[in-house]
Amino acid sequence: MKRITGRLATKNQKWYAVLNLYDTEGVRKQRWVSLDLEDKRGTKTEANHRLAEVLAQYNVGDLYLQENMTHAERERNRIANMLVENYLPEWLEQHKPNISSSTYLNYKRMINGRMTAFFKPMKLKVKEVTGDEINAYYTTIRSDGLKGTTAQRHHAMLHRAFQQAVKRRIIPTNPCLQADRPKSVPFIGSYYNAEELKELLNCVEGDPIRLVIMLAAYYGLRRSEVLGLKWSAVDFTAKTVSIRHKILEEETKSGVVLKGYDVMKTKSSYRTLPLIPHIEEELLAEQARQEEMRKVMRGVYDKKYSEYICVDALGGLITPQYVSSHFQVILKENGLRKIRFHDLRHSCASLLLANNIPMKMIQDWLGHSDMATTANIYSHIDSSSKLTSANMIEEVLGVTEEEENPESRKGKNPE
Repeated sequence: MKRITGRLATKNQKWYAVLNLYDTEGVRKQRWVSLDLEDKRGTKTEANHRLAEVLAQYNVGDLYLQENMTHAERERNRIANMLVENYLPEWLEQHKPNISSSTYLNYKRMINGRMTAFFKPMKLKVKEVTGDEINAYYTTIRSDGLKGTTAQRHHAMLHRAFQQAVKRRIIPTNPCLQADRPKSVPFIGSYYNAEELKELLNCVEGDPIRLVIMLAAYYGLRRSEVLGLKWSAVDFTAKTVSIRHKILEEETKSGVVLKGYDVMKTKSSYRTLPLIPHIEEELLAEQARQEEMRKVMRGVYDKKYSEYICVDALGGLITPQYVSSHFQVILKENGLRKIRFHDLRHSCASLLLANNIPMKMIQDWLGHSDMATTANIYSHIDSSSKLTSANMIEEVLGVTEEEENPESRKGKNPE
């Protein structure tokens, strides 16, 4: 492509740049571009400066090429020149149909929180991002105390966003591939032992979330899974309970609302477990209680959520936020060791391990997608397998009493 040249001209008492443009075959055509400057005495120097800027934009910025681009090409060019803090929210909204609502909310918090605060002062365009800037971001979040899985979630989101730009041919390579992926830190969760769990369950007699706590402790369910349990998931004849629905909080223009989803976290999250006799008794009692409340409260009782097991006294869904906050109140008021509600899931797994339940069976019970996930989280409390290993080593290499006390062999005749 020939270099764009031009000259000054005046028309209707205004300065114009007359540009010599060339098509792909080298044929010249002229274009008049207004310089937004009146043709007055002493303005020619300024007009020359503006002419030079226009020529630079056409030659360096390829404005002429842009004018001949297709819509798709212009869109790619627009995004390439977007500032990162503007690109990430736009990408997220376009990507929203492809991710779960909880993932969308987490990504939105990441962008509105640390990512925007980091990238905005840099005024960095999408096409200018390199692994150096990504590494600098990782350093910043590490200094803020984020590590392990949390830092890796930030990496995953950025990688996803820039990979979309690569896929659309906006940028040639993903800058996250040039950065150092945050290292995972082995997760060591807090958990209650059997005695602590029994004490907790004794303390929640008559509490609004007693059944929620019991289901989490007995089955190791996630919070969303407990709140998503429906009466139809319990088969009192076959003595089974099926995990196939969840409740999540979702941000909308009118505020945070509760939504139910039949799409679980992973394929393995769909599972059918035995109905534990004590839980069966509790469920039957809860079913009777809800029926009684419907009769007593009549029109005041909310029948909208009658298919759900975990509802409040007036039939409303118990919210995830209430479960987490009220759980902490229970622990504090009863002088119990502080753990998260999610740690009841870890407590369940620790009890199974302590009673020699194989890791594969624990994976199925908890609904992990693969055994590696289960092993990575709970291997540090698998004391039984370590004890078996220790006993084997002792048996093979252990020192006998005579070897330990050579004096005991004195006076003995060799056979």
